[in-house]
Amino acid sequence: MGAIVNSHNSDHYDVIIVGAGPAGCACAMALKNSGLRVALIDKHQFPRDKVCGDAIPGRAIKLLHEIDPKFAARLAAFSEKLPTRSTLCYYNNKKLDFTWTLEAYTVTREHFDNFLFDALKNSPEIHTLEGIVVSDIVRSANGYTVITKDSNKRYECTMLIGADGINGVTAKKLTNREMDRKHHVAGVRAYYSGVSGMEDTCTEVYFDKKYLPGYFWVFPIKGGMVNAGMGILSDMVVRNKINVKNAFYDFIERSPVLKEKFKDASLVGSLQGCGLPMGSRWVTMSGDHFLLVGDAASLIDPVSGDGIGNAVLSGKLAAEQVKQCFATNNFSEAFVKSYEQLLYKKAGADMRRKTKVLKTMARMPFLFEAAFVVGQNRIIKKFMK
Repeated sequence: MGAIVNSHNSDHYDVIIVGAGPAGCACAMALKNSGLRVALIDKHQFPRDKVCGDAIPGRAIKLLHEIDPKFAARLAAFSEKLPTRSTLCYYNNKKLDFTWTLEAYTVTREHFDNFLFDALKNSPEIHTLEGIVVSDIVRSANGYTVITKDSNKRYECTMLIGADGINGVTAKKLTNREMDRKHHVAGVRAYYSGVSGMEDTCTEVYFDKKYLPGYFWVFPIKGGMVNAGMGILSDMVVRNKINVKNAFYDFIERSPVLKEKFKDASLVGSLQGCGLPMGSRWVTMSGDHFLLVGDAASLIDPVSGDGIGNAVLSGKLAAEQVKQCFATNNFSEAFVKSYEQLLYKKAGADMRRKTKVLKTMARMPFLFEAAFVVGQNRIIKKFMK
């Protein structure tokens, strides 16, 4: 199947968003009715899979409600979701339970991302381009030129939004960033059927002294399936020569609770890997005529592992910055820096605080256990969230 390109009169846009995951879609949603000519480009045809835990946190849903007044009605009619009302955390025979007040869900990223993208495909203000692989980004006099791989076709823009993830072309071309294993997680994920003792409205997270500060998750999804996965700091993987796929099965064997749950379970598909850029370091995410959002800006929460909440937040804030740029005709690095500053205030500072505490607890596991002992304390629970 060939690339799908909405009809348009010109290949010049005010804004081009590269990547149509939650960050890119949130940014495009927030730019509707702005009067700007916007293109949303993705290398895949939708629906497409994305290796992830499939948990859609309450903050992401809350922000999407704020961005789009029609989102609530669309979400209510979206049948692939399961509501998440609580989370259980296990460590060394101790258990912590969290009850969530915000509206949250589990749903496969194949369905959720398509749900977000599908609404934009029908929007006259947003030009969606599927199956378009961006091979290069070149600075032009008044913005950027986006060059595609297959046809060598070029799209011009005044403002570029990089939403194409950790391995995307935008962050590499615009910031010359290199991976730092101390702020990166190697993850694996698999789908299972027949996992026992699960409740549809409750997600589960497990910790093991051997793999701290990594963790294992088991999230129920529609149809009696679960998303099971594990994340370990890449620095630890290299230092201890860990095979992450083997560690996934080892984690299950080491946990009496998981071993019982998975004893009659069946793997559906295969165990797949992914890289997760942590927000434990603050990276360059803006410059002349460009902004980076979501995983391209390394915004995954180092404690919860949630990337979608900050992805949607960054998409929303990027759209607000873009509107200011066009209103003032100022696209300079100094002017767009306010996007980074606001994002740091709303998310970055909190992630930095969490990172310091988490590193200390990982070095001294007895502190981690102590957190579970006093975990019913409201302050401790707030940190864990």
